Amino acid sequence: MLKMDQVHVVRHKVLNESQSVRRVARELGLSRNTVAKYLEQSEPVRKRGRPRGRPVWEAVQPRLEELVVEWEPRTTGKQWITAMLLHRQLRAEGYQVGRTLVGDYWRERRRQRAEVYIPLVYRPGEAQIDFLRWWSRSAASGARPLSSCCG
Repeated sequence: MLKMDQVHVVRHKVLNESQSVRRVARELGLSRNTVAKYLEQSEPVRKRGRPRGRPVWEAVQPRLEELVVEWEPRTTGKQWITAMLLHRQLRAEGYQVGRTLVGDYWRERRRQRAEVYIPLVYRPGEAQIDFLRWWSRSAASGARPLSSCCG
């Protein structure tokens, strides 16, 4: 597929400068069929192919999810399930799977299960109250706690 500027050059040379398709193809190092294709279209159209199949993923996904469900109760805070451990187990069971496939799955799963934090941001003048407590020492009253509210 040609870039937009190349398509413009092809169309300009043939349509405006009246050069032959064969000559433009030779000058630009393109096939005559390519030049003819871009002359037929008023503007280039991107063709969308159908999504590729994922046969390895389709074969491995059920077992991978079973492993995660099976291993999660057995792990503690320090013992993490990692993509590498999952990959090793799948390979030991005879699955032909790459590290990248397992790593991508595990990364996406962690991302979806991560806690979401909502930042507390207030504009000036909105309801935000801070409390402050300090000790005051004076010769007359001695040490006594004082509280203040800054809102």
